[in-house]
Amino acid sequence: MDEWTCTKRTGVTQMTTLLQWLKHLPSRFMILVLPFFLMVMVEYLERGSYEELHKWVMNHPLSMVLAYFVVGTLYVFLIALTGKSRLSFWLLCVMLLPLGAISGSKLKAIGAPYYPWDLYFNNQIVEYRTFLKGYLNLRILGIVMLFLVLIALLFHLALRRKRIQFTWMERCIYAVITIVMATSLYMDKPIPFMNLYGIYTVPWDQTITYDENGYLYSSVQMLGFLNVAKPDGYSKKAVASILAKIPDKPAASDKKPNIIVMLGESFWDPTLMKNITFSQDPIPNLHRLQKSYTSGWMLSPQFGGSTANVEFEVLSGNSMRFFGKSPDKILPYIEYMNHGVDSLASIMTRQGYTATSINPFFSYFFDSRKVYKHFGFSRFISSEYFPNDFEGPNYADRAVVKKIIEETEKSPGPDFIFANTMENHHPFKPGKFSKNTIEVTGDITSESKGILETYAQGISGTDKALQALVDYYSKKSEPTILLFFGDHFPFFEDDYKVYRDAKYVLPNDPDLYTKTHYTPFLIWNNFLPADQEQLNLKMSPSFLGPKLLHMAGVKGSYYTDYLYDLSQKIPVIPPNDMWEKYNIHASDLSDYMMLQYDNLFGGRYGYEAKGFKDTIVQPGYILGYGDPVISKVIRNDNKIQVVGKPFYSSCNVYIDDKLFKSNFDGEDTLYVDLSDKENPALESGKSHEVEVRVYDDKKMKIGQSALYPLPQS
Repeated sequence: MDEWTCTKRTGVTQMTTLLQWLKHLPSRFMILVLPFFLMVMVEYLERGSYEELHKWVMNHPLSMVLAYFVVGTLYVFLIALTGKSRLSFWLLCVMLLPLGAISGSKLKAIGAPYYPWDLYFNNQIVEYRTFLKGYLNLRILGIVMLFLVLIALLFHLALRRKRIQFTWMERCIYAVITIVMATSLYMDKPIPFMNLYGIYTVPWDQTITYDENGYLYSSVQMLGFLNVAKPDGYSKKAVASILAKIPDKPAASDKKPNIIVMLGESFWDPTLMKNITFSQDPIPNLHRLQKSYTSGWMLSPQFGGSTANVEFEVLSGNSMRFFGKSPDKILPYIEYMNHGVDSLASIMTRQGYTATSINPFFSYFFDSRKVYKHFGFSRFISSEYFPNDFEGPNYADRAVVKKIIEETEKSPGPDFIFANTMENHHPFKPGKFSKNTIEVTGDITSESKGILETYAQGISGTDKALQALVDYYSKKSEPTILLFFGDHFPFFEDDYKVYRDAKYVLPNDPDLYTKTHYTPFLIWNNFLPADQEQLNLKMSPSFLGPKLLHMAGVKGSYYTDYLYDLSQKIPVIPPNDMWEKYNIHASDLSDYMMLQYDNLFGGRYGYEAKGFKDTIVQPGYILGYGDPVISKVIRNDNKIQVVGKPFYSSCNVYIDDKLFKSNFDGEDTLYVDLSDKENPALESGKSHEVEVRVYDDKKMKIGQSALYPLPQS
């Protein structure tokens, strides 16, 4: 056969292959179309309604494109792997549709989507069957079935002649596409989708991230949190060997004092800035108490925000320093608190204490409802259960003090209280409070001056709240110990603007980190002898709890005993890149790392060995004060009074399952005016039923009363 003939035949073969590929081009077009339909279906299931899906598509079209890329990348990957388009798509449906439904059911039940760590770390709060039972209905099931039937019909019509044959070359091309797209979606390179589209995440409330960026793309973004390094040599035997080295420390006293921990939001001592002057000391009470009671400085792991990470350290004894190279991007409250984690609350509860968390902010923030349950608290009182007592835009710190006192007076035995404050929360622009009573002078700009005066006003409220607690419990015969601390430095504009303006932070300051991370703490009590007090201590927040238990004379756990002994040798754990400066070696903290890993991610062998692995979470845990109870309903013509308890401004009146505008008297009565045009009309001659519901700021129902008959007019 001559060369010309061979060349001709080769050309014919190549042409035939091309024609066959072109013949199947419409079928290959399906590879682009099908992922879009599946993406829409998954996002619909996650939101639970067409209205919510439509709102997301209209408001965040670029996020929709990224969600499509996620499904498309998975589809192309499966085709490259199997060489079969139909099988790949059905496999993808089996993978993604249940995830969408589970996420939608969890979102409806508790106001949070189904995160990757829920699956990976086996979130014990995700009650799959219960959530799905309350979520799936005929409409959703019907739409899913219709989707599957239409896809099957589409496959039949488009591919009825012959199935697509994918050559190895084509599958290799798909594999390359998969690698490029997957790394871009996950790592934002080589294609920087997040930068190109202006996509961002909201670390302190991932529900916002999911709502805006979509379930599919947000889940890809969250996968990085699953990368938790296991310590070398971690095993049940290794944990047991560490436990064997921790001596059991009995309670130092028969007393069981009330133990109160109060977190001062953005609380720091601004009088340390020597180039400015305050017309009066903004925190005189703390300064006075620091001279007589155990006090010092806590090296916070945060600056300007992420209060939850400081809480996490103080309550659990675990350290943010062990979460890899970028702990500032992690919020363990949201990602890792998926089962019972021993804390000051559960330690106290095992000894007969009533453990209550008080936070004058929304119960969903930082996933607090879940977190305080998994920490072993019995009750969590959030802002939905606070009276209307504000200073500026936030609840006043005095309102928190009242709640603390109420709870310790209510229970017959000893109490453990963990309380946040919010009065001094960022921002600090002038006008936040009705009046600033402390003037700042010095060589600073008017903008910085205004910010500092607002800040001084805020911390003065916290200082007064601290003194109110000290005054109250000083008069009580019941022994009480109080830990007060600032969670982090205030955020004074970008690049430490106010700190630099006041010359507190210098250009290229070698002490920048320590200057902006040491916050004050105080441990006050009404029963210990004065010679036991220690002044000007420096500690990490994870050591404050063990220190508090030691001073209170209360028995801790194996973990707090270990941490107390460690704190005597290494009182401060700075960021990893500063360990050498503090003469800390990794081996000094290897046992700490292993115990923390065991608590959060491992087999919890330590909990198991000590017999409390499955008893941390309290079965009677409640949000607020339980469901509202209607005691009576009074109707006079078009006026209705709904009387009951506990009622708060977050309560809403429903009649026949319809919302009615109501007013709250601040105590025990909700008033409804039926003549108000905003209220639905009541059908005359028909019996009606009244109900009171409690909703959070995201319109999630967190409490409801039983139905009560409405009297006839």
